[in-house]
Amino acid sequence: MRRAAVASIAILLLAACAPPHPAANNVAALPTNAVLPTPLVLPGDAPPQILAVQLSDPVFHSGETVSGTVVTSTNVADVRVQFAGRSGSIPQRGPGLFALSYTLPNIPFFLRGAYTATILARNAAGLTATRDISVTIK
Repeated sequence: MRRAAVASIAILLLAACAPPHPAANNVAALPTNAVLPTPLVLPGDAPPQILAVQLSDPVFHSGETVSGTVVTSTNVADVRVQFAGRSGSIPQRGPGLFALSYTLPNIPFFLRGAYTATILARNAAGLTATRDISVTIK
């Protein structure tokens, strides 16, 4: 039960992550001072795209507030992160713009380590774009 609770928390943290280029997989997030691209305007039935992500830090520590922004094409209706068999949503702030801020609780030593999560962007037509991202929990 405790492991499931921490996995759920990790989902919220990882929700701020996505790769900086739509064709890249398993890459680091953009640094905090990087300029984010403008959301790509696409019709509703076009394949969605994940354009960029900006993370406060790719290494998460107990008690730290983690934030991030995901930039997508404007036809994306929902962005989710899938991690350890669970899924969590990232709130939409505007067309093609999704952001989250979350303060981590104390993370037990046995859950610390490097993880891979999948970011999934879906449009209203049900088409998806996915990217694997890596983060570390310390």
